[in-house]
Amino acid sequence: MDVRQTGVRFTGGALWAFGYAFLFLILFLFVIPGAWGAVPFAIWWTSHLAFEDGGRAEFTGRAKDVWVLFAVLAILTYLPSLATMGMPKDSGKTQLIQVLMGLALFPLDAAVKLPVYRWFIENIRLEPGGSARFTGTYGPYLGWAALVAVSVLTIIGWAWAMTGMMRWFCRHIEADAFSVEFHGTGLALLWRGFVWLIGMVFVIPIPWVLRAMFGWWADNLVVVRR
Repeated sequence: MDVRQTGVRFTGGALWAFGYAFLFLILFLFVIPGAWGAVPFAIWWTSHLAFEDGGRAEFTGRAKDVWVLFAVLAILTYLPSLATMGMPKDSGKTQLIQVLMGLALFPLDAAVKLPVYRWFIENIRLEPGGSARFTGTYGPYLGWAALVAVSVLTIIGWAWAMTGMMRWFCRHIEADAFSVEFHGTGLALLWRGFVWLIGMVFVIPIPWVLRAMFGWWADNLVVVRR
């Protein structure tokens, strides 16, 4: 069987990255239309994946298939703040309630995000290659999500947790004509993460920071064609 690796390069622009991210954020804030912000972003991101062998990708997902999931995610995001509405924001009790609610809702949040990721992955169609199946299950995903959340407390460990989680995602992308690998490292993500954070603080570079973030994850993907 002939097997060959194909590198991926992201070609999207910075201003477009900011525009689509901002559109998604605004629609997500209104709960119901969140999915209609995610689809344009997914179409734009996927259409700007350039493959070394000349292949291309397109996103075929529809918002009406997952709008309920995005609405639930928005509600889960707001719940800790809604539960403490009217309480002093700088109160230790308020912060404790929000943290405890966040922890209690974490498994439910993961249960909603996993089918969203599955919808995203399975609606990316490669030419040549077709679409893929995502076989990741809830238990391992919850474990990875928890590891990423806890690793943030270590200041540096999050980078290795996130790249490890990305490799887990790629290992569970199954197709007859191809597989996907992720070659990014924790160290490479770590120093970039600090640079991106500095760029966010200065506000003006935010479009270029977002473009760099979206691009780095794509640029470290490798498609193995069979």
